[in-house]
Formats: sequence, C-alpha cells, structure tokens
Amino acid sequence: MGVKGNTMRTFFILSFVANLALTLISLDILPYCVAVHFGPGAVPNGWGSKYVSALFFLVIQTVLFFSMYYSSRMIFTFPARWMNLPNKDYWLKDENKPRAGEIISKLMWQFGTALFLFLFIVNLLTIQANLSRPVRLDERAFIIALVMFFIFIGYWLISFVRSFRVPGEKVA
Repeated sequence: MGVKGNTMRTFFILSFVANLALTLISLDILPYCVAVHFGPGAVPNGWGSKYVSALFFLVIQTVLFFSMYYSSRMIFTFPARWMNLPNKDYWLKDENKPRAGEIISKLMWQFGTALFLFLFIVNLLTIQANLSRPVRLDERAFIIALVMFFIFIGYWLISFVRSFRVPGEKVA
C-alpha cells in the first residue's frame, strides 16, 4: 500500500476519532434539549434530547467508518455483476483485484477523511448554535463548509475515474 496509503488511513482514523470525541464532549457541554435540525434562515425547526442526538451521531459515524474502512473487500465478496467500477472487466480479473482493492481503500479513506472533517465542522456549528441565545446556526459558515465539501466531491469523482483507467491505455 505504501507510505501515502498508510498516511491516508491514519488521517481517516484520526478524523473519525475526532468526531467521536467531539460528540462525547458535546454531552458534557450542551443543555438537555438541543436543536437537531435547522430550517431556512438557520432557525431551529427540530428539537431533541442531547443523548438521542449524540447516539444518532455515534451510530451513523461508526457505520460510515466501518463501511468505508472495509469497502475494498467488496470486490472479493460480491459478484462482478453487482459492481459498478470504471473498466471493471479489467480491474475485476483475479490478477488485478488486489491492486483494485488498494486503489479503492486509498480513495475511500480519502473520501472518508473529507466526510468526517465536514461532519466535524457541522457538529461544531451545531454545538455553537445550541450554546448561543437565541439558538441559531451560523448559516454562512455551514454553506462555506458545504460548498467546499461539494468541490472536494467533484475532485474525488474525477480522481476515482482516473484511478481506474486501464494501465497503458491512451486517454482520448
């Protein structure tokens, strides 16, 4: 996998752990009843217990973490007809699956790191909103974070497709 792959895996794990830590810290600093959803104008329109909210975040983040961490194993588990991969006839040959698995791991750890960083910012903004009076989300900061995440998704999708070109094949 190489040093770069191990570094990406480390960032992925650290971003996940940072989210878990922030969620657990939020239990100590937030009031019992918190805004869990914000509507137009960043005004809260959904409320709930901080414990239910934290549990929801912990479960979702854990499921995301494990599904991304082990995503490369799907090419060894599921039939090729269930896979949607560029040039899958080449990459899903038995001799190419290990390399495809490495590429998928690296890309999913990269995507997961960005996703967990985005979720970290959203969680920080939600905590900040719930500690302010009146409760209101910093909509500008949220939109900036969301746009940056969408830009990353565009970059990542291009990288994904480019990573699964057939080696030695000319690009048109």
